[in-house]
Amino acid sequence: MPSESPQPDRARLSRPVLLRAAVALAFGGATVFWGQPTTAGAAWVFAAYVWLLLAAEVWLVRSERPAPSRVSALAGLVAFALGALAAVVPLVAPTDGVLGGAGAAALVLVGASDVARGIIARRAPSSGVAPLARDLLIVGIVTAGAGVLLPFFAGLGPHALLGVAGGAAVIAGVLFVIAGLSLRHDAAASARVA
Repeated sequence: MPSESPQPDRARLSRPVLLRAAVALAFGGATVFWGQPTTAGAAWVFAAYVWLLLAAEVWLVRSERPAPSRVSALAGLVAFALGALAAVVPLVAPTDGVLGGAGAAALVLVGASDVARGIIARRAPSSGVAPLARDLLIVGIVTAGAGVLLPFFAGLGPHALLGVAGGAAVIAGVLFVIAGLSLRHDAAASARVA
């Protein structure tokens, strides 16, 4: 007998989650292996990272089944869009202080979006991202935490700034790889049972 509340299509959710994981891991890898980044180069890499996160988030919101709640979708997309705009600021004035401040704003907004969507998903188990509620909460806290710490590392240069942001990205990437692969596995298992 089918359940009363429609469940999200886990296979459909897995692709944008895995894209977000790939973006985060690519950024984290770049920060680890880039030995002498310039401030301008770091600003470009950071801006690309946040913009690609926004693209993955838009895809995730569009993939939610049933349709995402308006509050959840709006909170996520507004925070991500503002974070993406904050990531562009260092491109205009590439200094360590500007990169630290704008990067902090972008990461705090992205993290706050994830935390808000995780809380909404936990309170509404039939929401489109309910299977990701815990992952969104953890990633949001880690990302926002990195954003809070970022200004304290501005005086140490772009390598330190990328290290803080990249560390959070690696943690987020690993969690989202596990979540995306779990969603894909659960979808395959339920398809075999049905």
